[in-house]
Amino acid sequence: MNNLPSVYHISPRFDISNFLTMPRHGRSGPPTNGYYPRQHENAALQSHVAFFDTDGDGIIWPSDTFAGFRVLGLGVLFSLFSTVLIHGSLSWLTFGTLLPDPFFRLKVEYMHRGKHGSDTEAYTSTGAFDETRFNYIFDMYSCEPHTHLTFSECVNMLHGNRNAFDIFGWCTAVLEWVTTYLVLWPEDGKMKKEDIRGVYDVGNGSESLLQGANFGRPQGSLFYKKSGRSMKGH
Repeated sequence: MNNLPSVYHISPRFDISNFLTMPRHGRSGPPTNGYYPRQHENAALQSHVAFFDTDGDGIIWPSDTFAGFRVLGLGVLFSLFSTVLIHGSLSWLTFGTLLPDPFFRLKVEYMHRGKHGSDTEAYTSTGAFDETRFNYIFDMYSCEPHTHLTFSECVNMLHGNRNAFDIFGWCTAVLEWVTTYLVLWPEDGKMKKEDIRGVYDVGNGSESLLQGANFGRPQGSLFYKKSGRSMKGH
């Protein structure tokens, strides 16, 4: 026992906040503490849904969502069904009022509150993009070289992400990935990793959809490239 090194002289660290990321509560607000239309200091999830906020006022009407889906090439019935499901289930959670909004609108600022279970966890509870979890999708469920995701691999991923008794999460995750597949509609049946990243992370462009683009300015998300719109503020 006398040969053991003494630890009594070691002082505790009080500067831990200088080199560790402190946890945030998902209901307290996104990392940016708000939403700033036409700017890029927003959480990835905010920027992702801001595509549907065409007037930049931070509020998404059901008609905005329907029009956005149509611009992305989705059918009328599918767009209508998706709009009803999204706004019917997320409006109260994301609008930030005690009583439900009678118009079933969404607020971009609080979209992180609508994060559901049984998903990929590529978005954190504050709406930030998690690069590690995103890469895990392909490392776990796709074949080498882990740069594409086929329809069957996507089905296996959805099955693997299911949480117990989370029927709403299951259905929502299926709808999200079916929508992603329809928007991308890969000719060879393989969704490219960078294309999917362009759906998740508005700060990154899509490799296959940006061929010949002007790389001297921000590229925006895949939604903007697919629809031909320019990002707000550009």
